[in-house]
Amino acid sequence: MNRFMMKLGVAATMLALVAGCDYGAPEPPPELDSLPHVATGVDVTPDLDAGGRAQSIAPRASDERSAILESSITLIQRAALKPGGDNFKLAVQKLNHYFDGTSPADYQLDPPAMAYLLTQLPPQMVRELQNRNWSLRDARHLEDCMMYYGIANRVAGVGENLARVRKVFDWVIHQVQLVPAGSLGSNQLPQVYARPYDILLRGLATESAGFWAERTWLFMALCRQIGLDAGLLAYSRSQTLEPLIPRYMIATEFEADLLHLRRGPRAPLIWICTVLIDGKAYLFDARLGMEIPGPGGKGVATLDQAMTDPEILERMNLPGESPYGTSRASLVSSPTKITVFIDSSQGYFSPKMRLLQRELGGKNRTILYRDPADERDRFQDALGGQFGGLTLWGLPLEVETRLFTDPQFVASIQSSLILFRPEFPLIYARIKHLRGEYDEAVQEYVKLRFAENAPQVVDRHKTIPKEIQDGLDVYATYYLALIHLERNRLDQAELMFRQVLDMLPEPGPNQPYYNMFRWGANANLASILDARHDRRGALAYYLAPDPTSHRVGKLLRARQIVLDDPMGAAPAKLPDAPAPKPVVRPPANPNPQPQRSR
Repeated sequence: MNRFMMKLGVAATMLALVAGCDYGAPEPPPELDSLPHVATGVDVTPDLDAGGRAQSIAPRASDERSAILESSITLIQRAALKPGGDNFKLAVQKLNHYFDGTSPADYQLDPPAMAYLLTQLPPQMVRELQNRNWSLRDARHLEDCMMYYGIANRVAGVGENLARVRKVFDWVIHQVQLVPAGSLGSNQLPQVYARPYDILLRGLATESAGFWAERTWLFMALCRQIGLDAGLLAYSRSQTLEPLIPRYMIATEFEADLLHLRRGPRAPLIWICTVLIDGKAYLFDARLGMEIPGPGGKGVATLDQAMTDPEILERMNLPGESPYGTSRASLVSSPTKITVFIDSSQGYFSPKMRLLQRELGGKNRTILYRDPADERDRFQDALGGQFGGLTLWGLPLEVETRLFTDPQFVASIQSSLILFRPEFPLIYARIKHLRGEYDEAVQEYVKLRFAENAPQVVDRHKTIPKEIQDGLDVYATYYLALIHLERNRLDQAELMFRQVLDMLPEPGPNQPYYNMFRWGANANLASILDARHDRRGALAYYLAPDPTSHRVGKLLRARQIVLDDPMGAAPAKLPDAPAPKPVVRPPANPNPQPQRSR
């Protein structure tokens, strides 16, 4: 890279690092039947011989097939640590070879699944789900699911399902900090919706008025990998009882319209995430970062409990704050029954994925496929008379489609992942971290954070610019704290979170976006001190500034601490944040050349 291009790259990087001041919502997701068709260049109908029968290729020997499958999985697993290579292309070729000779009937949707999907998707999209040819999109789905499966099962461990789900939810809340809508964008590249894989990398997500639910989406994806169905619950506004929408959700009538659920004169409201466990719908609010407490404030509430016991949701209200927004009264007075929205990512409905899932076992086991008709039936059994139908949540399908068709959308995603570009070492440490390779990840974070001289880029020819190194230092310190927290090394986690606070000024306009990790450090310190029964310290950090909806969840926990001991000590005084550094905004690259996000 010549000097001019290097300067241009640094300018574009700095532009992306500086948070914009536009906190508006992005363009609304399109209707499912208006999404652009992604051409594959392959006829989706089965190949037919002269007699009109589907062609079939003789199957390969068992040993050869096993070697082909293992090689394809290895290529995909290594792709994250070898970005820019041909891993996906080669993996797709091997998957097509592996399934040579498979009966064409195995690529067809079961009749109930077909009937359901035809009520949700355009016919051409349903036909494409049955395409026998493996593609780049399929390989990406496999990569995503392998990452989610490893995380979910490592975090959940073994035991009864409710306890496992609570561990996964807790992990998501600690790992992913909420940020206001628009705060990861700029005037040139506004913030757009991000998929769970990208949320895991950057550790930052947005939740706004139900439709923009990135942390929720990640939680749903992880629940799927431990074999549990999860969805979003929605209900309609009553003409006689209008539920208030909390100010902390930044909700407007425009945002409600973005849900694209309008079936009549009133727009339904997406409320909360639910997970089916032993035939019951348990409630988890990723916006507030907390479970809905059950009767008496104990355990996790079910939907049935919330609809029969008014105190369940009344307990979510705080004096001086907007009401929680959903109450028993608003649920039972809804003109329509409760609708469940599920992940619309196409891979989960493709018979190809069902075939591959059956072939994977042991260390390669992954959940790739879910029959939507069976999922509908399970939700119907759990909700009983309150069930108003199962609908595909349009946002995941929109994200998936635009990642393959919209360069501007891809550029916006990449701008929020600028520090995870392959020429910087952070991406390699973070992937190992997410895969549970803790010792290697710690070594790389420490090397990155505490190097005496600025570390070099991966190709060993150029040093990382100071502006980039500053951001890498913050990420490495914050992620070191998260590793210690995951491993229950609370003393080390506390030390590293305090270092993050010593490094970062309060977030604000014209400040790097990673300053928002200050809110995450405060929240995690509050949890650590709470676990130690340090009342003064926990209250202080629960009450620290946070402009997102997670603030209300922290206030609810602070209230409970006070109620448990009304005569206890007052909150401690927290140190002041360091003064912000002046940031000079460089000229933007007028002709960015985006490539698809990882």
